[in-house]
Amino acid sequence: MAVRNIQSIKPKIWIPPQYSAIYKLVVERSNGTLDDLTDLAHSIEIEDGVTESVGRFSFELWNPNETYTGVWTGMEIVRYYSDYGTTASTLRFRGRIEKVSYQDNKIRVTGRSESLKLLDISVTKQYTLSDTGTILNDLISNYASDFTSTNVDTSGVYLSPKWYQKPFWECVQELCTAAGFDCYVDSALDFHYFETGSVTNEDEGIVHTYNLIEVGEFAEDISLVKNRIIVYGAIQKDTQLIYTAKDTTSQTDYGIREQIINDENITNYTQAKDYADYLLAESKDPPVVGEVKGLLLATIQPGDMIRISSPLDNLPPGSYKAISYKHSIGESGLFTIISVNKEPRRISHIMRDRIQQEYQKQDTSLNPYEMRYSYNFLFELDSGIHVNTEIIDGVLKLKNGQSTGNWISELLSVPSLNSVYIIINGETITGALFYLSGDSGTTWYNITNKTKIGLIGNGLQIKVVISNTDTQITSLSLLYKTD
Repeated sequence: MAVRNIQSIKPKIWIPPQYSAIYKLVVERSNGTLDDLTDLAHSIEIEDGVTESVGRFSFELWNPNETYTGVWTGMEIVRYYSDYGTTASTLRFRGRIEKVSYQDNKIRVTGRSESLKLLDISVTKQYTLSDTGTILNDLISNYASDFTSTNVDTSGVYLSPKWYQKPFWECVQELCTAAGFDCYVDSALDFHYFETGSVTNEDEGIVHTYNLIEVGEFAEDISLVKNRIIVYGAIQKDTQLIYTAKDTTSQTDYGIREQIINDENITNYTQAKDYADYLLAESKDPPVVGEVKGLLLATIQPGDMIRISSPLDNLPPGSYKAISYKHSIGESGLFTIISVNKEPRRISHIMRDRIQQEYQKQDTSLNPYEMRYSYNFLFELDSGIHVNTEIIDGVLKLKNGQSTGNWISELLSVPSLNSVYIIINGETITGALFYLSGDSGTTWYNITNKTKIGLIGNGLQIKVVISNTDTQITSLSLLYKTD
C-alpha cells in the first residue's frame, strides 16, 4: 500500500490568563493629593475607541459625611490601572474630570480622556505629497506638543492636504480614511497610528464556556445596504456623465436599495466606474457590527484584534477587531463590553483619491498663518495722509494729472506686535509698492501681496507708494499676531 504524506494542521488555541483582571482607580487633585477610589466607587465606567471617538469615564461613590464635597472641581486627572495578577500597576486610561454632581448622598463624576484637548485645536496647514504618518507626526509636533508620536507608523499613502481652521481630530480622521489606518491616544499621551486590523492582542479574548457573558444586538443591519449606486458626474458641453453599479444578488435578497451620488469632480468614465464600484462593494452586504460582553479584560486597547467565539450566536472562533470597549464595574460584577466588526473596514485608492480631490478644489486660505487680529481698509471713507493720492468711490488711487504719490494709514496701537500678513485687492496693483512700519512710521519695510514678515513694535501703519495711473487699490487687510 502506498504511503501518503499527511501534513497536520495546527489550530490556533487561545490560552486564557492565569489570573482574573484587577483594577485601581485614582484621582489626582489640583494640589497633587491622590484619592484612591478603588474600594470606594460603587460604579465605574471606562470607555475608549479608535479613530471616530474620544474616550470617556464616569464613577459614583457614596458621600454621606461629605468627605469628598468640593474636592474635585474640574480638570483633575483620573487614572485607571488594570492587570492580570495580584496588583494593578499598569496605567490603561487617563482622563480629566469635566462634571461633578451631588444627589442623594452620592457623588457622580464624569469626564473624557486626555484626547479632549485635541478637540479644541484647529489646524491651518498645507502639505505636498507626504506620507500620512509623516503628516500626523508633523501635526502632533506643531499642534499637540504635550503628546508624543512613538507609535505612529508610516502608511505608504501620500496626500497633499490643505487645511484651514479644520478641527485637529477631523484631520486625523481624514488621514485614517485615506490610508486605511486607525488612530487613538494611549494613557501615556502617545499617539498610535496603525493599519486597521494589524494589531493583535494575544492576551485577550471573550470565549464561550470561559468568560463570555452574552452577545447582544449583534446582527446584520439591513438598513445600511445599498445595492444600486448611480453616479452623476460633471456636466460638460451640455452632456452629463452617468454610471450605475448594481448587484443583483443583493437586490434579490434585500430588495432594490438605491444611492444617488452627485459629484462634479468626476469628469471621465473611469472615475465614475471606480467610485461606483467601490461604494457598491462596501455597501451591498449588511455590515455585521455588535457588542460582546465578557468578564473584565485587563489589557484591551482600541483597535486590538482579540479572540472571540460564540458559535451559538454565529460568531465562529477567530480574531475580531475591537472598535471600542467599555469597562463596567459595579455591584453586579466586573465586565467589559466590546463593540466588534466581524469584517475589518476595507480601504482602496478610490477613497484616497476622493479626499485628494477635495483638497485640490479648496481655495487658498485667507489666513494661512493663523493670525489673530486684523487692520482692514475698505476705503469707504477718506482717511490717512495723502500725497498726490485720493480715496474716491471705494478706491485708493493717484489724483488726476499726477504720476506718483503715496498714502499712509492712520496709526493703530498694538501691544507687542510680532508679525504681519498682507492681502491686497485692486487693479494693476503691480504699479504700487507697499511698506509696513511697527514703530509708528520711523522704520519702513517692503512687503508684497500675500506674504508675511516679522514686525516688532507697538504702532502699526502701512504706506502705499503708487507710480501707475491705472493702479486702483480697493481693499487692504493687515492680519497680525502679537506676542
